[in-house]
Amino acid sequence: MKEFLYAYSVLCIGLGSCLVLYTTECRKLLGNMLMGIDRRFLAPLPAVFGILLMLAASEARNAGFIRFLGLIGVAKAGFIFANPEGFYEQVNNWLLNTASDQTFRLFGIISLVLGTAVLSWIL
Repeated sequence: MKEFLYAYSVLCIGLGSCLVLYTTECRKLLGNMLMGIDRRFLAPLPAVFGILLMLAASEARNAGFIRFLGLIGVAKAGFIFANPEGFYEQVNNWLLNTASDQTFRLFGIISLVLGTAVLSWIL
């Protein structure tokens, strides 16, 4: 499971770097991906990542925090699949149309820090 944590860390660092450096292009790519995929087919992705994070947490120093990240992933999958009162579409609309470039850069910085922290915690 260490391999999954390494892959997750590198993925977070790579995505965070792209969000910081290529904000406009990432915003367009994210828009194309979210509008082209039905939310019910998208929901299993964070669930799988969340379950794998919870299983791999024992291979890291701060296992509780990584399990918490996995729990957030599973909760996100449930939210995407259930879509209470059309809230998923409202969040997507905000993210793709209303959120500023600084918001995307902030998400990129958070992803960079998170990926680096998980990478440094692997035993």
